Amino acid sequence: MKKLIAAFVAGGFLGTVGGAGAMLIAFPFLFPPAAVNETVAASSGGGAELLAETRFREGAPGQDAGHWGRGGLKAYRDSGGGVLLELQGDFEVGAGPNFWIYLNGEAVIDDEDDFYADGARVKTAKLKSFTGSQVYKVSAEDYARAKAVTIWCETFGQYIASANLSEGGGG
Repeated sequence: MKKLIAAFVAGGFLGTVGGAGAMLIAFPFLFPPAAVNETVAASSGGGAELLAETRFREGAPGQDAGHWGRGGLKAYRDSGGGVLLELQGDFEVGAGPNFWIYLNGEAVIDDEDDFYADGARVKTAKLKSFTGSQVYKVSAEDYARAKAVTIWCETFGQYIASANLSEGGGG
């Protein structure tokens, strides 16, 4: 009888832990955040200067069926001297948990090895949605040193997508 109770308790514990882990992974797929429709023009009152325009690379070596991204990216200097990154309306990434935007000190970040090798990377903001136009404020100093912008999954240490900025730094 004691073995049966112990097996029941162990099974209940393992089932709870396994179910919680599965939900952590499944949650963003089952309940994705709503698409965002923010623009620099709306958030800055139209007084922003375009600094760079680029696209997230598709088909990079670090991408696969579950880890991918595409779409346009623009960088603007706002009236206060800061920098606004605008993911364009065609921006889209595969669903997943805990995606963050990084500014990279190295250009051509194409996979996890490139990302980890970049000691100058700066974590800037949590991704608001998997689709749509989104605006993020970053420091002018961090942007000036940046050569790429990367979407990264913090939970699983997975490369999602990257876009090169102008050669010689973002500023």
